[in-house]
Amino acid sequence: MSRPKFSKDFRTYGDWLKAKSRDTRYAKEIIRKHQMFPDKSLSQLRKLRMNDYDLSKAPWKALSSQQKRERNLSLEILRSLRKGESLTQVLKKRGLRTDFALKNLGNNLQKSNGKWVVNKTDSLEVEMLIYSKGGVKTIVTASSKDRSLIAKYFNDVQRALKDPDKPILKKYKNLKIIDAEGKEHHFETDLEKLYEIRDAQEEPEFLEIYPN
Repeated sequence: MSRPKFSKDFRTYGDWLKAKSRDTRYAKEIIRKHQMFPDKSLSQLRKLRMNDYDLSKAPWKALSSQQKRERNLSLEILRSLRKGESLTQVLKKRGLRTDFALKNLGNNLQKSNGKWVVNKTDSLEVEMLIYSKGGVKTIVTASSKDRSLIAKYFNDVQRALKDPDKPILKKYKNLKIIDAEGKEHHFETDLEKLYEIRDAQEEPEFLEIYPN
């Protein structure tokens, strides 16, 4: 069965795209929607509200349990792309489709010169574990910069516990994380307390900093 006409004046989306320069805000929105819904006509794409389908800007607390798992999975995709892997490779490994990435990453994923690329930074909200003054807690981070800092901190904690004579955690004493609600969290750098935390965990070697 052949696909229905894309619009009154253009048989296919490709015909519409090539007809003239498509660099207006309206055209870019149609292109974006078509990437997510390639089977829809131009009139159908016009009526779509991206807010109903783009979950990238949704706050963590507004997501369902399934959507939170998908947010975490989309971050794995994002990290792989930033390391230089292609979107096709990344999605194939996980048995996912392009529309999954577009739905969860939003404008952080763009097509440039025929190739999918990602922004260097993002403000996706996600829940993460942190060793902070006062003990172990989970916070909702609001930037890729903070996610990277927390991941680096946990790697350094493991190094510090194995080699306590080196001042590996000294650089974290004056650092802090501002969570999605604007609250400050300071890193735990006291080795005795960190040993206590490690000993209280059942399998510290399999620590998961993205708990959901």
